[in-house]
Amino acid sequence: MMSSETIMCPVCGGAIQTVSPDKVNRCEFCASPVLGRRQNHDCVNHPGRVAKGVCSVCGDLVCEECIQLRVGDYGGKLFTIANCGKPDCVQESKWAQPLNLEYQRLANMDWSDSVDNSILRVTGLGAVLMVVFELVFVLCMLYVQYFTSWGLTTDPVPNIPYFFVRGDTVVLFCIIGNLLSALLLQTALQVHVHERQLGAGILLMLLLVTEVGFLLGRGLLFNLRFYPSLYLIPFFLGAFVIATLMVFGGALLAIGVGFKKRKQLKRARETLGLSGQ
Repeated sequence: MMSSETIMCPVCGGAIQTVSPDKVNRCEFCASPVLGRRQNHDCVNHPGRVAKGVCSVCGDLVCEECIQLRVGDYGGKLFTIANCGKPDCVQESKWAQPLNLEYQRLANMDWSDSVDNSILRVTGLGAVLMVVFELVFVLCMLYVQYFTSWGLTTDPVPNIPYFFVRGDTVVLFCIIGNLLSALLLQTALQVHVHERQLGAGILLMLLLVTEVGFLLGRGLLFNLRFYPSLYLIPFFLGAFVIATLMVFGGALLAIGVGFKKRKQLKRARETLGLSGQ
């Protein structure tokens, strides 16, 4: 009976049962290859030449000359896999496309890492503030509607109009506002992703304009400009302006960086004659 030992995966930290001491063992959690303790480290096709990769299908070790790198979308993420070139392994790896190293070099976007992180932080924080603002806004409006003499006034007309039951307009329109802010937050979390950055930045800008217009419309509908308080309206406007400027700045930067990335990819494809592919 073949004995096995459990080791920790160097990539994800998962437990690996090394049942084959002379072959590659794979982590069942992240599929990372781990060499067996007694495995020969030479290329399967070139004895005496140290291998540089592991075939993702059969687990054979291959050198730089034999290895074929492929990249493909798996579960929404880009994975780079190695292939030994055997027909069966190539067939099993067809879900991924051969990796063009020169294209990878020309399309490398490491230059944008720090900018993308800043965009994510600024827009993310601004969008979170927008969500919090919407929640505070609905609570404050319900308080004004039900617990202040100004909100309870109906003579000659209510200061805050309602359809059927007092407060129904506040609840309805603030629910829509919260949905808008949630969608804005979801979009803000996409502005650092290379292939989605330009589209996410444009969508974020459109959502922001809609959110700002909707808030101003609610303020006019609820007659807040006539609310007898020196602090409530300035507080609302101040908080909303800060969040708006953060999201606006991040979205504008995302559009600029995303457009630059699109030009870089287009130039790389044109340089290598890949425009028609």
